[in-house]
Amino acid sequence: MYLGAHVRSSGGVWKAIENGEALGCEAIQIFAGSPRTWRPTLYSARDAARFRDARTASAIRFVLIHTIYLINLASSKEDYYEKSVTALVGAVRAAEQLGADAIVNHTGSHQGDGFDIGLVRVQEAFRRALDEVGDAQVRILIENTAGAGGTMGVDFEEIAALIAAVDADPRIGVCLDTAHLFEAGFDFRTQKGLDAVVAEFESTIGRDRLVALHLNDSKTPLGSNRDRHENIGDGELGAETFRMLLAHPYFGDLPGIMEVPGYDGNGPDLRNMETLRSLQPH
Repeated sequence: MYLGAHVRSSGGVWKAIENGEALGCEAIQIFAGSPRTWRPTLYSARDAARFRDARTASAIRFVLIHTIYLINLASSKEDYYEKSVTALVGAVRAAEQLGADAIVNHTGSHQGDGFDIGLVRVQEAFRRALDEVGDAQVRILIENTAGAGGTMGVDFEEIAALIAAVDADPRIGVCLDTAHLFEAGFDFRTQKGLDAVVAEFESTIGRDRLVALHLNDSKTPLGSNRDRHENIGDGELGAETFRMLLAHPYFGDLPGIMEVPGYDGNGPDLRNMETLRSLQPH
């Protein structure tokens, strides 16, 4: 596994490369614009070129764009739904400009209507988005959720259903978040538990769909359904869980990207990166 972090891109999107290198990242994740506003981000040709050039000259092997938090592709509110689809398409367009490898998206919540009803809405949203982006090779990644509030994609069966709903389009992949997985009730704190989770993912979804990992410790206990990230080794998962994850051959050639709070409260930092590196097999 090669390691990275969510980094800031303020002051110019190309700054994200510099910020990632300062942490020793081989993979980075950024927001394309503010994660809490609907306004889509489109970069100037000059800024996009500067980002690409900076990446080429760096050790960064993988770039992931996280979509805005507002998106809900399962919403029953028509105006909100339309904004969500537009935002998803906008993220793919931004990724194309920057030469990013994928975007990762929180699918949203059925808001009490039930998974099957939400699935119909998500199916239409993904189909429209894939159609609108045409030949774009950027992969759209479904992120697993902690399970609160009717969110879609809590377990592997739900994620598999989301993929099947768009005829298993190869552009749809998965980003597994370790904190969300644990908070949704998957206990992988032992080798036996981790192997069982890997086997279930393989039989239900398949390794070809797994594109990236979010490496986050959990502030809340197993099965809490509460999405709260903690610094690596300081949460309920603990350092030894990450040691096993980093050594597991199933994840060997994937980017592992931190979204931890950081020791100064400003997000992933050098101390967390050094902790992860110390847990990697040599």
